[in-house]
Amino acid sequence: MARHRIRIIQVFRTTRSIEIEVEADDEYDACEGVSSGAIDPPEFDDPRWQTGWDLQNEEVEPA
Repeated sequence: MARHRIRIIQVFRTTRSIEIEVEADDEYDACEGVSSGAIDPPEFDDPRWQTGWDLQNEEVEPA
């Protein structure tokens, strides 16, 4: 039996979420402030971020 090299390609969807408190007049203004850049979101490596991974596709092919 011979050895064969194969490649496995996995495509994931990653979802990150975080809940923060923002000072604003109402929820709409709080969301608008963050999405417009007026209020900075937490740093990328902030430990409060929750990350989920979902496998979307997997392919196996000759290398």
